[in-house]
Amino acid sequence: MIIDAIDIAGSAHDRGLALGRALAARIAGHVDAWLSSLEGAGLGDARTYVADMLRDTDFHGAVREHMPDLVAEADGIADGADQPRPLMFALQLLDEEWAYRARRRSLANQLQKCSSAAVVNPDGSTWIGQNMDLGGYTDGHQVLLRIAPDQGRPGALVFSTAGMIGLMGVNAVGVAVCVNSLPQLPSAAVGVPVAFMVRRLLQASSLAEAVQLVQLLPHATNQHYLIAEAGAVRSFEASAAGVTEFHPPQADRVLHTNHPLTDEQGVPESESARENSAARLASLTRRLASGRPNLADLQAAFAAFDDPRHPVCRERRADGLINFTTGSMISLLRPLRSGIESWVSAGPPSRGGYQRVEMTLT
Repeated sequence: MIIDAIDIAGSAHDRGLALGRALAARIAGHVDAWLSSLEGAGLGDARTYVADMLRDTDFHGAVREHMPDLVAEADGIADGADQPRPLMFALQLLDEEWAYRARRRSLANQLQKCSSAAVVNPDGSTWIGQNMDLGGYTDGHQVLLRIAPDQGRPGALVFSTAGMIGLMGVNAVGVAVCVNSLPQLPSAAVGVPVAFMVRRLLQASSLAEAVQLVQLLPHATNQHYLIAEAGAVRSFEASAAGVTEFHPPQADRVLHTNHPLTDEQGVPESESARENSAARLASLTRRLASGRPNLADLQAAFAAFDDPRHPVCRERRADGLINFTTGSMISLLRPLRSGIESWVSAGPPSRGGYQRVEMTLT
């Protein structure tokens, strides 16, 4: 599937309004597929369930306090797409819904999703990439947003699904952000949700600023944040209980899946869940932990099926595997260069490969 970058500009509400209007039909299709997936998971009437989640949580308060421009953008998307604002806000809450579902059912949150890697090169450049694993219902709803600078905030290239403000990306000053769920760690009914955290980090003017933000902002959800710029990479395991930096065995690279690599605390995980995350981490380690990986190495690592039961690249399968590689993104962050190169796959990279996208530095 070819994915063309959609250019959006203007104030927060204006760019959301334009995006909502441009993608109204695709957003409606994504919302319908998402609601159907909730009902398919046995959660009852999806709109009632979503209303319950919004009633029982207060993520909106934290976002309104710490990043009101992103609330305005989400509201603009809803207005442009002719969708209810509360429903469009709830669409942003992927990780928060999974955590809410686990708390509501008194179950451990065992959803295993996403594999990420970053490698600093001797020439001062940095590779960073991720497979974004979500439900199969997202297939066909992938979008790539090229967001213009606004009020001193840098522009950004953001991979997402129709109606969401963002899932992963890189900004025009060369700061990139990838994420992985950490279901073993605590979550809460308040705090900043992951999608809003990602977009806020992509507004940072440097890795140092992004690090300060990830350490100070209140996290609603258990998540690993992999943040990089040219010549440096940092890794943080965040939850409602706090933020811990992961210091990898090799300072020039971070490989991460869905179990904490610092002290493990929180909800115990099943052996099968840990096996899945560990197998994907082992695959990344075999391919990227030594030597000087190049683009072909990164692309092969994210398209890998080294363990057929627990592949890094996740196709939609008939055997009940619910996690699906909605997209993959690899970026090269280079010092003193005129632009940033990214390679993006809509869907599993094994299916259609990557396409190159370039963004001019600001």
